[in-house]
Amino acid sequence: MLLPSLRVLDAVLRTRSLAKAAEALCITTGAVSQQLKELESRLGVQLLHKEGRRLEFTKAGRELALSAAEQFDRLEAAVRQTTEVAGRPRLRLRVMPSFAILWLAPRLASFYADHPEIDLELATINAAAEARLEDADFIVLHGEGQWTDLHLDHIFDDALTPVCSPALAERLRTPQDLHQVNMLRSMIRPDDWETWLGAAGITESFNRGSRLGNAALCYRAAADGLGVAIGQLEYVSGDLKSGRLVAPFPKIAATEKGYYLACELRRANTFPLSIFRTWMRSVSGGVSPVPASRSLPEN
Repeated sequence: MLLPSLRVLDAVLRTRSLAKAAEALCITTGAVSQQLKELESRLGVQLLHKEGRRLEFTKAGRELALSAAEQFDRLEAAVRQTTEVAGRPRLRLRVMPSFAILWLAPRLASFYADHPEIDLELATINAAAEARLEDADFIVLHGEGQWTDLHLDHIFDDALTPVCSPALAERLRTPQDLHQVNMLRSMIRPDDWETWLGAAGITESFNRGSRLGNAALCYRAAADGLGVAIGQLEYVSGDLKSGRLVAPFPKIAATEKGYYLACELRRANTFPLSIFRTWMRSVSGGVSPVPASRSLPEN
């Protein structure tokens, strides 16, 4: 029976890795290799070949894998539709903690108000690299939008600036004053400080600081006066407007990276994914830069 081997081929196509395919299927990497060899032997066609250290699909292998993926998608859609006849449609999202807490969760009430018939399952991951569409309908990715094998909806771009409590901001006249305070760093995005310092023209090293699990913890610590965090404007705009946090310097650093809602190409326009994508577009699009509490003194 070819079905198990075709499932392995499909998993390799989706994950682009023998090891990740094995993880997704809960089998060993050796078992994945053996299934692929048996499939090639039974078909009499080479499906994969090595290019250096990488394993690549042949033309025939890719065509077969894509066809298998389409059929498995249809089967999964049929199963999903059958289960939803007696129940409710459900969407599974996998996102990073700070995105879930600071951006998505505050907006979800409007989705439930407009679509009470759809249930959401929201889970967090430690890093975007851990995201797998094998166990989710959507994942949120951070990068330059280079994932050509996925359907992407742009959410917002990076816009970074330091933030702190109003009391601590009184001690910060120039970026050099950051040497005298605790610089709070997210362990998920530890290089954001260097990105901002470079954009501000600061070349000296700033090694002082605390490392916290994610940006949400950094912003909470900053609001409590424990130091200065590097703020993603989409995350801290509400706290800046309320005065809970202050942006002591006017410089906002943009990067070429942003956040994207990703799903499988073939499912992007199917129900209920299309409903959620339309809603996400309606609530995203970026915030206007929030003015700093004061400008840098002129030299």
